This record gives sequence, structure tokens and C-alpha cells, in this order.
Amino acid sequence: MNFSKPKKKQKGVIIQDIGKEVVLRNVDEKTIHVLNTTARIIWELCDGEHTIGDMERQLRETFSIPDDTNICNDIVNTLTVLAEKGMLEEL
Repeated sequence: MNFSKPKKKQKGVIIQDIGKEVVLRNVDEKTIHVLNTTARIIWELCDGEHTIGDMERQLRETFSIPDDTNICNDIVNTLTVLAEKGMLEEL
């Protein structure tokens, strides 16, 4: 899947806010995914406009992550899981 500017699936996904976490339900795929705070930020930035670099910058600002800590693999892993659960648009 191309993650250059990922976009969340709008149709068939029900979003339920449960405080710091969010539950995504894909009606078509019959899957449920609970996002922690970090994954929630990544999900919210999946608008077709933000890149992985944008996500990295936002996470570093939100959680004060040092520059020498590699988080890009974690972002890609999160996007991969979201894609596998049918939560992202296929580009």
C-alpha cells in the first residue's frame, strides 16, 4: 500500500470516542480496532494531506520524543495494521 499521504476510509467506518482511545469499526470488513493515543494521532492525520514525516513531527511534539529515536517504523507499522483492517482508502 502507498503510504505517501494516507487517507482514512470514510464509508463504512464507525468511530467511537472512548476518552484517550478511539474504537474504529469497519462495517464492511466486520473488524474492530482500538487505537491508543499514539495511533489515534496517526489516524487523525490520515486525511490525504499529511505525510509520514508530518505524523512523525506531530508525535515528536506531542510526546517530546528525542530526535535520535526512530519512530518512522512504528508509524508505518500502525498504518499497515490500519490498512489490513480496511480502515484506510486504497490508493
